[in-house]
Amino acid sequence: MCGTQMRAVRRNQMKISDVMVVSPLTVEPGTALADAARIMLDQHLSALPVVQRDGMLCGIITDGDMLRRPELGTASVVGRWRQFLAPEASARDFVKTRGKRVEEVMSTEIISVGPDTSVDEIVDMMERRRIKQVPVVKAGRLVGLVTRRSLLAALVEKLIAVDDTMVTDQAAETMIRTAIEDGKWAPSGTIAVRVAEGVAELSGTIFSDAERRAIVVVAENTKGIREVRDRMVVIDPNAALGFATF
Repeated sequence: MCGTQMRAVRRNQMKISDVMVVSPLTVEPGTALADAARIMLDQHLSALPVVQRDGMLCGIITDGDMLRRPELGTASVVGRWRQFLAPEASARDFVKTRGKRVEEVMSTEIISVGPDTSVDEIVDMMERRRIKQVPVVKAGRLVGLVTRRSLLAALVEKLIAVDDTMVTDQAAETMIRTAIEDGKWAPSGTIAVRVAEGVAELSGTIFSDAERRAIVVVAENTKGIREVRDRMVVIDPNAALGFATF
């Protein structure tokens, strides 16, 4: 198998199958570069996995791989001294920027994951390595592709999902207070929480607008809450001045 496969222990409930694109579009190593670029344009993709005819993943080609091209006037010019001192690297650069087949331009150092990798590990990997897609591989064969777009689709599904779980006002109050105390970023002892008919009223004093917004978000994310009324007062601990947010 080409590349390095990263494995991780599942740390959340969301499965990789919930976010990956099953049977993603692919190209073969011998595909013409123009055809690969046309597929990416037509399908609004930033990358295509490259697979052999037996389904084995052997590379990935991205839009970034096509930025340095003589056709665009962007191919780097290799000086004679570099050609003389680093002939192998110079030859690789020449093929990369002027190749007409996918196999000549694609990246073979692939960062891939297995089907058991947790979604949070994939997101960590994308952020750390600044990549937009991660192939999902099993026994060397491509089984899916996780992209930022597929993660966004999963997020939308979660955001619009309706939770029919019944929660009492008292239970909602307790959950809000507990979440604020667990956060450690707000003076929980100065905050009052009251919930009536699904409406959470927050009052008391805090020391920054960031704390205020975070407490409001805590309430908004609590089951059983349909509306949040912010009555908190932000006090500047240095100037001893406060202002109310209504």
